[in-house]
Amino acid sequence: MEELFVFIFGLILGSFFNVVLLRKNTGEPIVKNGSRCFSCGKKLAWWQNVPILSFVFLRGRCFYCGSKISWQYPIIEVSSGIMGSLIYSKFPISNFQSLISFLFYFAAFSLLFLLAAYDFKNKIIDSHFLYAFAAFSAVEFVSRGDFTKDIASSFLIALFFYLLWRASGGRWMGRGDADVAFWASLFLGWPLNLGMLFLSFWLGGLTGALLLLWRGRFNLKSEIPFAPFLAGAAFAAWLFPDFFRAFYDIMI
Repeated sequence: MEELFVFIFGLILGSFFNVVLLRKNTGEPIVKNGSRCFSCGKKLAWWQNVPILSFVFLRGRCFYCGSKISWQYPIIEVSSGIMGSLIYSKFPISNFQSLISFLFYFAAFSLLFLLAAYDFKNKIIDSHFLYAFAAFSAVEFVSRGDFTKDIASSFLIALFFYLLWRASGGRWMGRGDADVAFWASLFLGWPLNLGMLFLSFWLGGLTGALLLLWRGRFNLKSEIPFAPFLAGAAFAAWLFPDFFRAFYDIMI
């Protein structure tokens, strides 16, 4: 039952994340104004804002004008719900300390999730999401106490991304990806950040290859935001640390 509540909690936050992503840097207040249809401008009733259920009930269309509702809404909501459930599986809430741990990691990965989703949508790293995640990363880094390896490895990984950006003039990698790589690496620590590096490029390469098969829409000059791959790889490395440490042991 607790798992269901956590999933619903994630769905609700995912609905809020959609509002943040759609209104960020538009000048529109994030929390004051109610939701509305972007096509006809009609204000949505409460029952049209229920995560997942409203999208299914309305069959993906506005109740008033019939325009299509973006698939971003259910995808973000379900992703947030799954993320919350996976974090809960690692930190089940049994006391106050476990509650704090769950909320800390859920907040940290929510910021990384928002950063990645915003980059996917707008092809830019939002500094507000990045700085907020950096604060969580610094706290996690200090709590581990393994300063030398974590700092050195995070710097080298970020430098690798920076050199890719400089060498390609921004064609292979964005400047902001180096910042994301540094703070995500610092959050994970050594050697999990190395696993994140390998997995992110593997995911990016596989996605790029599949998109190239989608002729007419993508080619070798198409821009593919990399932050989503970094975020996904970071979450996987954090969620399955034993697997990534075993991978590191095999490599050396």
